[in-house]
Amino acid sequence: MSVIAAVVVSEKIILVEGVLNGDKTVTIVKDEPFDLEKGDRQLAYAVMHKRVKDRLSQGIDQVLLKASAGGRNPATSAILHAAELRGVFLSAVPDGIPVRQLQKNALSRNFGSRKVDEYLKDDAFFGENFDGVNLRKGSREAAFLLLSAR
Repeated sequence: MSVIAAVVVSEKIILVEGVLNGDKTVTIVKDEPFDLEKGDRQLAYAVMHKRVKDRLSQGIDQVLLKASAGGRNPATSAILHAAELRGVFLSAVPDGIPVRQLQKNALSRNFGSRKVDEYLKDDAFFGENFDGVNLRKGSREAAFLLLSAR
């Protein structure tokens, strides 16, 4: 089963495609950042929508998305832009592909004894649980979604 995990920030969508193995590890197939085009955000969103729709139409069984989380601080423009881009991403998922939105704080409670950020810094943890193509450090959060969804 090929699964894509996505983390959306204000100017980029990070996609990590992986296969969930029977031994509870993940084989990384692709690690790809989709940068938002420069210029008019409305036009950039249209381009991103097409890129994501085309990419997710290539044999993907499920999508995992890091969900937005309400914070205690006022929303900054970066947070609002990320929310807009997350909406673009969700609208681009082809019909028939299930999407699970996972909140980071729930992953910390449900996965193990450490917080997600502690796992993300742990090179040995990633070496033990992931194989396949090289994973950029900036993509570890998306990869962790794959591991926690098994």
